[in-house]
Amino acid sequence: MSAATTLCVFVCHNFVAEVRAAIEAEGWPDVIALEFPARCGRPPLSWAELRALVPENCGGLLVLGRACLGSLGEPPAGFPPVRLVPQAQCFHLVAEPRVVDEAIGAGAYLLTPSWLAEWPQHLQALGFEPREAGAFFADFARSLLLLDTGLDPQAAGRLAELQAAVNLPARSVAVGLVHTRLLLCRLVLTWRLEQAQRSAREQARQHGAELADYVAAMDLLTRLAKTQSEADTIGTIGELFEMLFAPGALYYLRLENNVCLPGPDIPAAMLEAMRDLAGDHGWTPDGQGFLLRISHGAEVLGLIAIDRLAFPAYRQRYLNMALAVTGICGMAVANARNRRRLLEAEKMASLGILVAGVAHEINTPLGVSLMASSALKDQSLALAEHFAARTMTQSELTRYLDSVAAETALIQQNLERIGSLVATFRQVAVEGKPLQTHRFRLRATLEGVVRSLGARLDPRRVQLQIDCDPALEIDGVPADWASIFVNLITNSLQHGFKERQQGVIGIQIARDARNRLCIDFRDDGGGIEPEALARIFDPFFTTDLQGGMGLGMHLVYNLVTHRMGGSIRCDSTVGEGVHFHIEVP
Repeated sequence: MSAATTLCVFVCHNFVAEVRAAIEAEGWPDVIALEFPARCGRPPLSWAELRALVPENCGGLLVLGRACLGSLGEPPAGFPPVRLVPQAQCFHLVAEPRVVDEAIGAGAYLLTPSWLAEWPQHLQALGFEPREAGAFFADFARSLLLLDTGLDPQAAGRLAELQAAVNLPARSVAVGLVHTRLLLCRLVLTWRLEQAQRSAREQARQHGAELADYVAAMDLLTRLAKTQSEADTIGTIGELFEMLFAPGALYYLRLENNVCLPGPDIPAAMLEAMRDLAGDHGWTPDGQGFLLRISHGAEVLGLIAIDRLAFPAYRQRYLNMALAVTGICGMAVANARNRRRLLEAEKMASLGILVAGVAHEINTPLGVSLMASSALKDQSLALAEHFAARTMTQSELTRYLDSVAAETALIQQNLERIGSLVATFRQVAVEGKPLQTHRFRLRATLEGVVRSLGARLDPRRVQLQIDCDPALEIDGVPADWASIFVNLITNSLQHGFKERQQGVIGIQIARDARNRLCIDFRDDGGGIEPEALARIFDPFFTTDLQGGMGLGMHLVYNLVTHRMGGSIRCDSTVGEGVHFHIEVP
């Protein structure tokens, strides 16, 4: 019998024969009866006394009794699961409570075959010789009643001997083992049910723990597939193996082009064993763990040592489990390295796009500044000629001074925009800092863009219609919105009105019911062909190879969708102009 399936039933010496017989009659191989002395609580039973009687293979304890259980509280540590089963009367162990209670009420002194077999010793324990006990019994009993369980064929003769000694009427009631068997059946079945419930709970706990481990392993494998850098991949591989095997030590040695790369400190003996690993796996020097090769195809990417396993006896099982995931680990490391190489290539390509983007953004304010400075130069030369010929009039000087003020303001405004653009590109592309947002009025920013374009927005050629609440405030980066409006307007000027003398641009800005900012930009220019419309936001795509770089609408798209988290779409029909609809949070 194993400790998990053996039930020990403790009962006093006077009733142990009946309990053993009932157990035998039921045929329970996993239940045994044990006895403690019959002294009716004088002194009470103790846990120390029971501990000395408990066998090693005991998986549970039932303690039956009455007064003897009085001083037993909670069992001390080290006991199997214990259940105390106190009785209102000890004789309820062998007979129905109604029979016992009626007999006691009638003044009967109850006896069991076990007690009766040793009645002279019991009288001596009470301090009487058999011939002297009659007076003692006469004080509290009117008769003797034997609850005959049928286990002792000499019980009737012994009852007659006791009757002669105490001089009291005596009779017996055949109770058999029916009541004892029913009592024990209920207790044993309850114990078995509790055992089954405990086993089910333990299995559920183990299954839950295993499920949690599997879920954690799957989560780590999912994370492993999503890692971006090789350092993150190696860290996740370490977490996976620590979760699966709980090693005392774990070491990873990176290899690139079959060269060991410097890493965390690895003990000399372990490092040598890792470098000498000839196959896909091996054992650690102390035999308490294993070594693995992480590879992808024919390329060895790293070596890993899992040492001081919590359960070295299962190292082969752990090794098989580890070998099952090394392929995934190798693929993840290879993907991380390939991603790094692709990023390096993309950085070089992005650098070209970045330089082109800077040039494109600076081109407009620089062109306006050059145009204004050229006009200022021409006006200055004309005025100087009039001054030299002494034909300069006061009205010409006044017009010149007014023009100088306007054109220098335009030059200053556009040079400041160039400086702001350069600072923004440096902050984002070089220093990697996020742009600082603040509240500002969008119409004021738009009007600043219109002023900065100067003569390019000649009202005699372009009619600009702005519908925007001057008090509308948003959180954002004003320079981003300036870039959006500059590129949309110059796109209309350069492409939409290319072969037209006049045109209309309409800009409508409002906040919708979802608290999203909506911008509708329209012009009545020449429109866009369907093939070009499909690629309008692609970098370096332009329909005017002589006059454009093909980055304007790509920059607008990136600002709206990536930086602001919004959306932009373009609708156009050839000959009917263009419509851009922008929504941002």
